[in-house]
Amino acid sequence: MPRYFLHLHECGTILEDLEGQECTSLDHARDVAVENARDIMIGEMRAGRLCLGCYISIATASAEEVARIRFSEAVTLTSV
Repeated sequence: MPRYFLHLHECGTILEDLEGQECTSLDHARDVAVENARDIMIGEMRAGRLCLGCYISIATASAEEVARIRFSEAVTLTSV
């Protein structure tokens, strides 16, 4: 099973995923990244802020970036 690394890019800071995790496919890695992004946004909102410009980059074991999940794409924004 391939190992993917989900690196958090948050307001100019990069938090590298040094361990990575095995996923059945790139689509599975994207699903995990979306879930992680949503969890991070929940914590930000509890602190009274939210940055939709942050993202999680998905890289292979050879450090090739294969996808990006932007926080703004991880949720559906609606208006009343």
